[in-house]
Amino acid sequence: MKRILVFSFSFIGDAVLSTTVIQPLRSHYSDTHITFLTGPSPYNLLAKDPQIDAILVYDNRGEHAGFNGRINLIKLLRREKYDLVVNLRDSFIARCIGTEHWGLARGERERHAVTRYLEVLSRHGIDTTDAHPQLQLTETEQVTANRFLKESDVKSEGLLIGVHPGGNWEYKLWSAEKYAQLADNLYREQNTSILLFAGPNERKLQAQVAEKMSNPPILVDIPNLREIAALIAECDVYIGNDTGPMHIAAAVGTPVVALFGSTNHIRSGPYGNKHTVVQSGIDLGCNPCHPGRNPGGCGVGSCAVIDGITVEQVLKVV
Repeated sequence: MKRILVFSFSFIGDAVLSTTVIQPLRSHYSDTHITFLTGPSPYNLLAKDPQIDAILVYDNRGEHAGFNGRINLIKLLRREKYDLVVNLRDSFIARCIGTEHWGLARGERERHAVTRYLEVLSRHGIDTTDAHPQLQLTETEQVTANRFLKESDVKSEGLLIGVHPGGNWEYKLWSAEKYAQLADNLYREQNTSILLFAGPNERKLQAQVAEKMSNPPILVDIPNLREIAALIAECDVYIGNDTGPMHIAAAVGTPVVALFGSTNHIRSGPYGNKHTVVQSGIDLGCNPCHPGRNPGGCGVGSCAVIDGITVEQVLKVV
C-alpha cells in the first residue's frame, strides 16, 4: 500500500480545490491510503468524505503555533511513515518529514490553482486527464437534503436555485439589494424556488436579503458543511460571490454563476467548463486585489468593480 499525505489548506475553498489530486493518485497507484492535512475550518467538510482515508488538522494558531508546535507536528507526521508527501501549500514543514516530496513548481502563478496542483502530479508521470475538484456525499447526507427540501415545500416541477450573498471579505460582496432583485426576478420568470444560504457569521446579511425580497426564500440555517454541500448538490444553479461555498458547488457538480470583482477569477474562479464568471468590466487600476496584500482593501467598504455588475447581466447568464 502506498501511504500518501496531501498537504492541503486552512481555508475551505482552497481545501476543496485540493481534492483534485485524489482521483489521479488513486488511478495511478492501485492500492493507496490517502491522508489530508488541513486547517480546522475544512476538517468537518472533508473528514467524512468517502474518497479520503484519513484527515489530520494543522492548527497553526493553536497547538501547532510557534517553533515547538511545528516541531511536534513534524514528529507526528514522521511517525506515520508516509511513502510520499504531495505538498500543495508550499509548506516548509512538508520537506521535513523525511520521505519523498512532490511540491509546486516555482514561476508563473497567474494560472488557476487547480492547474498548478495537477502539474505537481503530471511532472511525475501521473495522468491528470479530466481531473477536477470533487466532494463525494454519502447516501445519508443526500437523504437529509431531500427531507429538508420536502419539509420546505420546494416545488418539484420548478427550478431550484441556491443563492449565497456572503463571503469572508467585504470587497468581494455584491449588494444585498441586487441579490434580492435577482432572486425576485428569477422567482417570477422561471418558476423558481430560492435557497438562501449563509455562513455562521452571515445570518444578518441573509436576513437583509430575505427582507428585501418580495417573495420569501427558503432560509438555510444549517451549520453542518456536508449537509450544506448536499443541498447545493440538489440545486439546478448556484449563484454567489468568490467564497468557499462557490467551490463546494462546483465540486458537487452544480453549475455555478460566480460574481467576481476585487479578486482574481483566473486563479480562484470555479473550476470547469460548466461554470460562468460574471464581471462588470470596470477597471480601477487597483484590481484584482486580495485581503492582506497591497492594496488589501482601499477603506471604502465596498468595491465599485463588483458593484458595477447588473442584475440583468446575472439574469442573462442564469
